[in-house]
Amino acid sequence: MTSFDSNNSRKKSGNEKWAQVLVVFIATIVVFSNGLHIGWPAPSLPQLFSNEYPFEVSAEQGSYITIIGSLGAFFGCFIGNFILDKIGRRRCILLSALPQITSFLLLILSYQVMELLYVGRFIGGIGEGMVNTIVSIYVGEIAEPSIRGILATMAGIAYYFGVLFVNIIGSYLSIRTTASIFIAIPVLFIVLFWKMPESPYYLLMQKKDKQAEHVLKFLRRKSNVDEELTQLKADVDRQMSESGTFKDVFTIDSNRKAFFIMLGARFFQLTTGVSVMNFYIQILLKDATQSVAPHIGASIILLIQLVMTVLNMFIIDKWGRKPLLLFSVIGCFVNLLLQMVFFILKEYTSVDTSVADWFPLMMMMVLIFVYSLGLGSVVTVLQTEMFSASIKAKLTCMVSGSYSLMILAITKYYQATADGFGLSVPFSSFMVLTFVGVLFIFYLVPETKGKTLEQIQQKLKGGRKDKKVYNVA
Repeated sequence: MTSFDSNNSRKKSGNEKWAQVLVVFIATIVVFSNGLHIGWPAPSLPQLFSNEYPFEVSAEQGSYITIIGSLGAFFGCFIGNFILDKIGRRRCILLSALPQITSFLLLILSYQVMELLYVGRFIGGIGEGMVNTIVSIYVGEIAEPSIRGILATMAGIAYYFGVLFVNIIGSYLSIRTTASIFIAIPVLFIVLFWKMPESPYYLLMQKKDKQAEHVLKFLRRKSNVDEELTQLKADVDRQMSESGTFKDVFTIDSNRKAFFIMLGARFFQLTTGVSVMNFYIQILLKDATQSVAPHIGASIILLIQLVMTVLNMFIIDKWGRKPLLLFSVIGCFVNLLLQMVFFILKEYTSVDTSVADWFPLMMMMVLIFVYSLGLGSVVTVLQTEMFSASIKAKLTCMVSGSYSLMILAITKYYQATADGFGLSVPFSSFMVLTFVGVLFIFYLVPETKGKTLEQIQQKLKGGRKDKKVYNVA
């Protein structure tokens, strides 16, 4: 039984989309909380390294407190995969809020026992992995093709707003006070999301056709959804005819291709260094420039990230996925090249770079600008679109789990090389890898704008025939 009143789907015709927007907006509250967890190290590490925190924390300990969340996310992805097709998308999303609540509670208690920082960050990472695995699937399955990009981008907006919000609040309040405030967010999410509907895709997978029809009527605000329901049922039946085992990821060509494309896209997101920047942004700005206070510079950069993600929401279904990705990755490559040259001059030559002390801050702002317009949001949208229903949970789990391990490795690599050799070394590495990302996106990433999930599957299989797309504006 779905968890909303199907009688609310009045006998209305037309193409109203507000119900889909409302459901996704409430679902993204848990993504906002995810952003709080992921952005937490930026304002918190300076406090941990100062006298504001009751225990002494070394730089090495700080790096492990930062990356242990990514380790937790790896396990969270597999937990999400294990329960996703057993209890449904809606219940999984609700459960993902519990590790978030526990994490904030342990951060508060860490003022008595410092080791609880590690435990809290790890458990918060479990929630992060579950959210990364589940929410994108849910959004992709309830959205019409014409607004799927917009709705998927809402999750990115919520995430970046969380990263910005924790940077602002955490820069002025203690770790304990900040966690005490933020614990209310996942609690609020549970209250609001409790009555939201299940995915019609999942209901059809469970042969609950009548409930799927009620959900579609609510989401589409139409009294007659027979045509779309028939197409969705045929699509799900076709996709579920595949066995859906982990072996199918590698033995079925379309699954293998989708996995490789998404794994590569996630990897080249990270090679821009933006995820590292979100973790270490205040410390990075302190080392790179004296032109502005670190917490102010960080807030400016993260605000740009949020604004550009909002802008992306209005253009992604007009301009398409691939053009935005190409513009973004090329812009990131050029930016990283210029930053590499600056840091080499600053760290390994006698050139006086103090006259351009503003340059790192400006270039980081530009990097965030071009990253957020494409790589920062579009890759998440692609993950809602690329996977067949039979293997979606497993593929999302594998990509998200791999992404978590890549974050862990790249973040530790940055900390080790920046501390040992200076900023020029990690930025040089990021520049070279991002150039490879330009080639990867140009040659391998497909365009998915305006296509149904089944049409995308047929394209990955090499098919050319397009079915009718319902409700495309």
